[in-house]
Amino acid sequence: MSHLTDREQRLLDLMRQLSEDDQQLALAAVERYVAHPEHGGPLTWMLGVQYTEVRGGFARCHVEIDRGHHNPGGIAHGAVAYALIDSAMGAAFYYALERPLGCATLELKINYVRPIVTGRMEATAELIERTSRFGILTGRVLDEHDQLVALAQGTFAILRPKG
Repeated sequence: MSHLTDREQRLLDLMRQLSEDDQQLALAAVERYVAHPEHGGPLTWMLGVQYTEVRGGFARCHVEIDRGHHNPGGIAHGAVAYALIDSAMGAAFYYALERPLGCATLELKINYVRPIVTGRMEATAELIERTSRFGILTGRVLDEHDQLVALAQGTFAILRPKG
C-alpha cells in the first residue's frame, strides 16, 4: 500500500471536487507545466509556451490551443496571444542585451485580427531599435495556416543591476 504525502492527498482531494471535464483541463494544465522549456516562467509554462528559436534580436515561440485557453465565447482568450507575443519579444530583447542587463515590458500594443479556436498559435518577434534605455520590437501571431491572428509593437526597458 502506498502512502501519499499531505500534498499528494490535497491534490487528489481537489481533483475529486471537479467535474470530469474540469479534471481533464486541470490535468492538461499540469502536463503543460511539467513539460516547460528553459525560457519563460510559471505563467508561460501553464499556458504551454514552447520556444523554437531564440537569438539576440529575434524569437519564435508557440502554444497549442485547447479548451483550457478558451474564453466563455469558445475561442482562445486574447490574453493567450498577448502573453505569447510578450514572451517572444522579451526573449528576443533579453538575448540581444549584454549580461548582466535585463529587460521588462514598458508598453505593448496589440491588434487582434482573427480568433483561433484550436491548433497552433505561433509568435515571432524582432528587435527594431535599441537605445541605451529601451528597445522597440514588433511581433506577429499566426495560426497554423499562417493567417495573421495578431500584430503587436512593444517597448522594453533595459534593466541594470542595482549596486
